[in-house]
Amino acid sequence: MFKNLNPTEDTITTQITVTNGFHDGGVGTLAGSNYTTSSLSATQKKYYYNLQYNSKDHFSCTYGHIAGSGSDDESTTTEGTTQAIYKQFYNFTEPNASHLRDTTGFIINSITQSDAYFIAAERLQMKDRLNPGTWTITLSGSESSIGSLIASASNIQLTDDSKTTNPITPGSPFGEVYSIYSGSAGTTVGSTKYGKFYPDAGLFVLSANELSSSLPGSKSAIQSGSGYVKHSSGLAPDTRTVAAADNAWKITRALQLGSVTLRSEEKQYIYDYFCRAKANEFNYTNNITFWSGSNWQIRHSDMVTNPQTYISEVGLYDNQNSMVAVGRLSAPINKNFSSEAIVKVRLTY
Repeated sequence: MFKNLNPTEDTITTQITVTNGFHDGGVGTLAGSNYTTSSLSATQKKYYYNLQYNSKDHFSCTYGHIAGSGSDDESTTTEGTTQAIYKQFYNFTEPNASHLRDTTGFIINSITQSDAYFIAAERLQMKDRLNPGTWTITLSGSESSIGSLIASASNIQLTDDSKTTNPITPGSPFGEVYSIYSGSAGTTVGSTKYGKFYPDAGLFVLSANELSSSLPGSKSAIQSGSGYVKHSSGLAPDTRTVAAADNAWKITRALQLGSVTLRSEEKQYIYDYFCRAKANEFNYTNNITFWSGSNWQIRHSDMVTNPQTYISEVGLYDNQNSMVAVGRLSAPINKNFSSEAIVKVRLTY
């Protein structure tokens, strides 16, 4: 027996927001020392580095400059790698930006930023988007001891202002945009804006100028013989167009020496279907033990006027009577002409 559901009376739709730790396994807070750099080619590392946890990509870190400074190949190409990065992210996020104009770029603290660091979250880990107002990224500018360089500890904690401030208007094609300040878990400190946060794109745009002021360190890598030794030396960008310039590594290393508290966010829809068996419904069954003979007589005489059935599962069907969902009850429900039953079926996705 099929029974049509009444959408007005028998169905309820609810939308909820579910958050979970961003990292693999639902881990919310992770020390940067747990991140490893993925295996990328030398060409790829001219543009970005990937950070992995449990052998899964979690972040991509890079650096962009509006004029291509800090590239290691600008002399041989029409535009440097850092200019390509800056253009890509600007056109990707800013409204009505079909191309990069000379005087237009990311506006932070009412100033067009000539360069910026970018941290992009892995889509698989962030679900629908990153959860605003709950995250803390700690960047460390500590220097490792190399030669005569003495280790010096320094760090800064960053978060967004979504708890107290409406999104930046006009917004991004990806929805809400918030400012990034010093602070933690949505509680901001001071008035200096360090960048922009795009929760739907999973993107952090950080002013190289502001980070350089807080974690300056040394601009360039240390020369060691004929090569260069990469080390954490703060976030003052190296704007030379030489092979040793590797600003993407600076932000990558700053994360590895810091920590990340971050949550993913996912919208889920809950559909509740109230399947009602009224007094005169579902009192018979197709089970062959219920019937006797070719004329389908009720087998047990005491059930002729008082049949007893048991509802053990409920199926949902589409308009073509094709089953789309089935649910089994934890215990069968006795049904007869003197009883009614309501079974709530919940689908979540």
